[in-house]
Amino acid sequence: MKQNILLLLCCCALFPFGTQAQWLDFQDETAARLILTSVANSDDEEKDIETADLNNDGWPDVIVVRKEPFSISTEAAKSDLLLMNENGVLVDRTAQYAPEFISNITFARDLFIGDFDSDGWKDVVIANTFLQQPIYYKNLGNDLQGNWLGLVDESSTRFPVLTSDVPLICAVWAGDIDGDTDDDIYFVNYKQNANGGIAKDFLLINNGAGVFTEEGATRLGDLRNSAFGTAAQIHDVDNDGDNDIIKVSTLYSVAPWNNRGLIVLFNNGNGTFTNWQNLSPLSPYMFEAGDFNADGWLDFFVVDDGQDYYINVTSAVPNVSLTFTTTNVSGGQGGFGGNVHKADLDLDGDMDIISADVDVDIPPCNSGRKLAILENDNGAFIDQHNGATYDWADNSYDFAILDINGDGLLDFFSGGCAGYKVFMSDNCELITSSADFDNDGISDACDECPTNPDPNCIEPVDYPVVSTEGTAARQWNEMLLASIRRDFARPTVHARNLFHTSVAMWDAWAAYDTNACTYLLGKTVDGFECVFSGIPASVDIDSARNEAISFASYRLLSHRFAHSPDSTQLQTGYNVHMDSLGYDITYTSVDYSTGRPAALGNYIAQCLIDFGSQDGSNEQNLYENLFYTPSNTPLIVDHTGNPTMEDLNRWQPLTLEIFIDQSGNEIPGSTPDFLGPEWGAVSSFALKESARTTYNRDGFDYEVFHDPGYPPLIDTLDNLASADYKWGYVTDIIWSSHLDVTDGVMWDISPASIGNRTTLPANSSEYPSFYNQVNGGTSGDGHAINPSTGSPYAPNMVPRADYARVLAEFWADGPESETPPGHWFTLMNYVSDHDSLEKRFMGTGDIIADLEWDVKSYLMLGGAMHDAAVTAWGIKGWYDSPRPISAIRAMADRGQCSEPGSPSYHPAGLPLMPGYIELIAAGDSLEGATGENIGKIKVKSWRGHGVIDNVDTDVAGVDWILAGNWLPYQRPSFVSPPFAGYLSGHSTFSRAAAEVLTLLTGDEYFPGGMGVFTAPQNEFLVFEDGPSVDVTLQWATYRDAADESGLSRIWGGIHPPADDIPGRKIGIDIGIDAFYKAVSYFGIPTWVEICDNEIDDDCNGLIDEGCITCDANNITSNMEVVEIGFGGTNPRVNATWNNPNGTTTCEVRGGRIAASSIGTGTPLFANISNTQVISQTNGSTVSFNIGLYNNPNVPFVIGQTYGYEVRCLCEDETAFTNWSGIIPEATFIVPAAPAGVQHDSGLALKSMDDASLILYPNPNDGNDLRIESLSEVQLGMGQIQIFDLSGKLVQERNENFGSKVISLNFRPKLNAGLYLIQINLEQGVIRDRFIVE
Repeated sequence: MKQNILLLLCCCALFPFGTQAQWLDFQDETAARLILTSVANSDDEEKDIETADLNNDGWPDVIVVRKEPFSISTEAAKSDLLLMNENGVLVDRTAQYAPEFISNITFARDLFIGDFDSDGWKDVVIANTFLQQPIYYKNLGNDLQGNWLGLVDESSTRFPVLTSDVPLICAVWAGDIDGDTDDDIYFVNYKQNANGGIAKDFLLINNGAGVFTEEGATRLGDLRNSAFGTAAQIHDVDNDGDNDIIKVSTLYSVAPWNNRGLIVLFNNGNGTFTNWQNLSPLSPYMFEAGDFNADGWLDFFVVDDGQDYYINVTSAVPNVSLTFTTTNVSGGQGGFGGNVHKADLDLDGDMDIISADVDVDIPPCNSGRKLAILENDNGAFIDQHNGATYDWADNSYDFAILDINGDGLLDFFSGGCAGYKVFMSDNCELITSSADFDNDGISDACDECPTNPDPNCIEPVDYPVVSTEGTAARQWNEMLLASIRRDFARPTVHARNLFHTSVAMWDAWAAYDTNACTYLLGKTVDGFECVFSGIPASVDIDSARNEAISFASYRLLSHRFAHSPDSTQLQTGYNVHMDSLGYDITYTSVDYSTGRPAALGNYIAQCLIDFGSQDGSNEQNLYENLFYTPSNTPLIVDHTGNPTMEDLNRWQPLTLEIFIDQSGNEIPGSTPDFLGPEWGAVSSFALKESARTTYNRDGFDYEVFHDPGYPPLIDTLDNLASADYKWGYVTDIIWSSHLDVTDGVMWDISPASIGNRTTLPANSSEYPSFYNQVNGGTSGDGHAINPSTGSPYAPNMVPRADYARVLAEFWADGPESETPPGHWFTLMNYVSDHDSLEKRFMGTGDIIADLEWDVKSYLMLGGAMHDAAVTAWGIKGWYDSPRPISAIRAMADRGQCSEPGSPSYHPAGLPLMPGYIELIAAGDSLEGATGENIGKIKVKSWRGHGVIDNVDTDVAGVDWILAGNWLPYQRPSFVSPPFAGYLSGHSTFSRAAAEVLTLLTGDEYFPGGMGVFTAPQNEFLVFEDGPSVDVTLQWATYRDAADESGLSRIWGGIHPPADDIPGRKIGIDIGIDAFYKAVSYFGIPTWVEICDNEIDDDCNGLIDEGCITCDANNITSNMEVVEIGFGGTNPRVNATWNNPNGTTTCEVRGGRIAASSIGTGTPLFANISNTQVISQTNGSTVSFNIGLYNNPNVPFVIGQTYGYEVRCLCEDETAFTNWSGIIPEATFIVPAAPAGVQHDSGLALKSMDDASLILYPNPNDGNDLRIESLSEVQLGMGQIQIFDLSGKLVQERNENFGSKVISLNFRPKLNAGLYLIQINLEQGVIRDRFIVE
């Protein structure tokens, strides 16, 4: 919460001092302007603070030494703190730039920052007590690339060992003592009491290079004596041209002054000292020197153990004495003093005073003292806020005054008993010289939008902001997506971040549920144990879950994005969001046994952070590759051709003048490394060991899951077939020619024409029949009817070029995008927000609460996306295949492979295709000035970025270009992702996500029957103008959207088809496995253990318990469908089992086969209708009917494929074998009804002459339902069964359907929902649905 702080500096009748009335406003902006990681925000240690521009970037930085109390010598040493000012935000960069602040723990009391070695970079000196020598931190400046290198301890070569007295140093100051223009150092020493004797200060003389000798004894003699020395400064107090020393010796008396006081040591002019003067024989503690009344003489503001006072110096006898007056500060502080600093806070030309008058070393810290801000009026200091209460005034040890945000106003950073605070000056009216650039009547200093002439405009915030209206899980998912958009485009890393954050949310939710299982909390995952002993019961579980989820997400995101290019603004966004939720980010405890949800959240996050440090991602080294090296030298994209690519089957790095990744971040260096080639070794979610293959190359084990085998390869010597390889990249070239809006080709891109691709190619030989190489797109029947509306999908006609360009841009996940795994989280959130969605698990049962829906859906989708990344990048790393830009240019350099007798023939060249790939002949516009291109290859493709001058108005279009200049349809600073092509991550991510969404919602269709995204005309495209019309992408099903994602990468020139199909197929398996693995944690009572699936299905901590494995060779099955009956009868199946061990009991189950799995070699059920137990003797043949029609929840679909699988119980065994998998001979397609026969609503077949019924009222109120016969046929007795959507039988009764109307009275009343009614008659089975509202 921001708090307005008003400091009133005005003429007031209570005070005799006249001044111009003026208000000062300050705001507490700690949450937005302070990011701490090495210490807690609530750090209660005593502190001393200094500010300086350490990295010479124009922004003042801050160093905090966490002081050692005088009175507690046994207290442990402490780390210090470096805060770098990053565009107005103080960010803890201690570990990065001053790691020895952490490793060299100190007994610090004070510090000074100055350029001691005259190299232009400010160094740091820390004064220590309790026998610890002072420390010199050298500022290393910048490297050759302009990166600041930080601070390093060089004490051993810079400082002598101080031996003239025991180092109990309280304060340090620097200045030129000996007149050689470099800074020398004065350390003030102390003794705790008179029994300790006399302390000796230390004077270190600089040789000009930052190397010091200790010369206190020879230059000062007894003037270096101190009692309890607390402060010192170096200034020319007598105006004689040399610097004198001013110091405090207090608490008791020592020679030569034999009193307490503020002592001036006069410089003889050569750096030696003889005379001295005590200006304040009272009990001074701290002081600040400055010409407060502008009379040319240095004055002193003294913080005393008694009343604070002002020493006004009026004249001097050089090297002898000062003439002065002393005035107590009206309204000032009394009692044991604290740090004091000067600054012109109100910009009136004189120095005001801020005094941290806290009881610094006498517990308790909260002494009731306050920080005071005093207005200076010609040397009179007024506490204008005396008597009022302000948060900023409470118990501040020390503070730094600095212009944090560069607005010309002085802010202050405070270190107090309760931690750190940032207070920003909101007094822009003080800056009278500020210009008014936009002429809106508001000076630029006060103008939130200095370039916007609207005086009411609001400055946009730079940090991410998310709404607090959704669930806690949704809010932090949106914050994570916002973070990904501002980070480097790293699909692997962000899939892992999405998964781990989803795990944090799930574990925080499940910890408060008696049935659910946590994933990591209290478990051992891949050898890592997160110990958990349970939490006390919570009175308010909802609030507890929200708090635990928020703290877990906050801590994990703060850790994971600490090295993001926009880390400062991201951390600010996290802090502000926690503040808006009312949570205290300074609470860092992980002791969940207290019952505090915040501690549980912190603990969960720490477990995930620790787990991530050993999960194979190499996060601790910023995910760098350990072994992989590319086999090809880089392709210089701006040069024609690709002459250096030696292996056309391996990946090639790209060199660009500047490389900006998909998220808009400039990548250091112009040739990015392969991203994540070793990612297959990262701990996964639901990937099975049985799906793992390990390969070794160059001494490294590449872990490959769902191994698809090699992609099409090319043999440059023409010994082996290379046609499939060339066909794929030629497809990229031809589809690039589709990106011309002037070609006149119009497409209907509605679900009626695009989508419903039911069969995927089995291998690359089937790609030409699946992909339309010449015209674009793939085979697909479309969807005739929107199942939500019951109406056909309306046509959606757009230019093909606009559709292709929008697809390439939409799925490319361009600047400020959440990358493919995050893209599907945005789609998940879109689905969850849809008005038509009822949040029922798998489409049935009770509606799930929003938070439960979110944490469950995020867990399964996060697991799927992470597994997709592990799988796809494991495959990419091992097979290491090239991108189209490399392969196309390399083949073009070799020539053409179609005509051995023609020019430029090479077996590894591009095949010629008239109108798309041709040879350049004499007279061609591409022949070159001297004919140098004659005989080379030209392609008709997108012309590239070189012809675009203005991206807002220009369109590159399509024309003939040199094949050696071919470019994908991507940004000029990106061109292609920096990792291998095979297989497509987009295809894998997308199809896995589609399977999860389909299973989760229980519906393959988007809510409302269609998902949409509109790309506005002439606005959506980024690197050229377009689209030429509004283009609305439409997807009937999640799988349609996933398939379109794969196609976009071909039109975008990023993948050939061979990268797409294996990704889709593997994505199916990943999505299904991740879904069921996630469900296994939900603790669903009816969820039983499934053998040999490597999942603890019933959430009891055991995997495959009670399962046995029979010898698969001992049981075989031969099944075939011999009859498909009508009139409600079931398919008749003949089955035989051969079991050498004798009698066997077997189970048969059947259902609809997922269209996407047909032809893949591993057909999968989309749903299972029924299971039947059959006992038989070895070798016998049995005919049976299995009740596929008997489950009203799973109606038959005309034209869809159904099948069966079997599992058996071995003799004398107690558990069944694994299911056999769908048996090819036992599959069939539901036929259309014969003449005179129709399907009812359940798609059972019945004669129209036999029966016809209607239900009313429908919808009804759950009390009564009437069934009316419209048939002249006598139907007779029948059985009525009512099912809910979960398949549970709700009611059952027998009725005589000889009556025209049958009334059903439901007792008890039916709950609201959709019900299925099944009427079993002699003539057949009739099904229908009705709704209770």
